[in-house]
Amino acid sequence: MSNQKFYVVGGEYADTSFTEPATGTQLERRGPYDEREAKAIWRELTGKTVDNAMVRYFLKSSEESNEKVYWVVGGEYADSSFTKLASGKELEVFGPFEKWEGLGFWRALTSRSVDDAMVRYDIRKNYSADSGLPTGRANAGPVTKTVNIALSEGRTATVMLTRPGAMSPADAKILLSELEGAVSRLKAQLQ
Repeated sequence: MSNQKFYVVGGEYADTSFTEPATGTQLERRGPYDEREAKAIWRELTGKTVDNAMVRYFLKSSEESNEKVYWVVGGEYADSSFTKLASGKELEVFGPFEKWEGLGFWRALTSRSVDDAMVRYDIRKNYSADSGLPTGRANAGPVTKTVNIALSEGRTATVMLTRPGAMSPADAKILLSELEGAVSRLKAQLQ
């Protein structure tokens, strides 16, 4: 057995992308453990939380850095060779993520497109537009913006928004209207 150490990371998440913790919670990080002990802790935790679909735990190697160097890349392709995007489609690029965050985001994307055989997403480390991946304009694809909001007692709220890279004025108006509605609903819940 190797001397590699592992952490068990997870808890209750906001949605099934398993990238952001549920409101008012923080993710747990247990360890470091050897591989066998980490798997035993993981089994115990997942066994206790099996009835809650929003709770997920991951094993994270201590050798994995906390750097966000993983990207989820893909979209709708022209054929099953997955080398050329479908006509009128642009390459979708999401990230960067830590490895386990990217895996959760990939799972959420692929679960939504499971019935479309021409849609595929991959997880890429250190992605760049000229890394030999399927063609498309990565810089024109979706843009993800994360805003961290400092709260009292050292806590932080995180808001993540992903939008298409290029938007018409009509789409921008729709987006702003929906955002205003979401803020209004959030205000009502907090009062």
